[in-house]
Amino acid sequence: MALERFNFPFHSPNDEYPGGSTIKFGRGYRFAAQPPGPDEIITHLAFPAMFVLNVNAGDAPHRTALPTFNIFALQDFYERHRMFKPFLYPHASRGEVIVRFDKPLIMPKAIKTSPGEVGAIQDQETGVVYRAHQVEPFELQMLIQP
Repeated sequence: MALERFNFPFHSPNDEYPGGSTIKFGRGYRFAAQPPGPDEIITHLAFPAMFVLNVNAGDAPHRTALPTFNIFALQDFYERHRMFKPFLYPHASRGEVIVRFDKPLIMPKAIKTSPGEVGAIQDQETGVVYRAHQVEPFELQMLIQP
């Protein structure tokens, strides 16, 4: 079965490397040993903005429209994978890597503005105009699978 690709490109990634196997002894001496296997690298993804999209005021959010910055498309992706199912992530320096979510998704709240105040976004393929409601910035964590 082919792995699904993470296609939410509007984020800033950074990697967190493990501290390694170190033990601190008396007088400030620190012993370090080579790890027995590959490093578990956590990639933090900072999303400054994603959007809730709907066509008319009061409509339910559209879950599939403009998926690269639709928060509900990201939620659906998370629900398909949770923290156990691996997927492909286009890493900036490592290329495409196999990852899984390291922490659960916490859905961000909508920013306190009037409905539609952020504006409208038009889907270039279909021509449909969506009302956009921005959500608060949030972070995801992924574990690169060795």
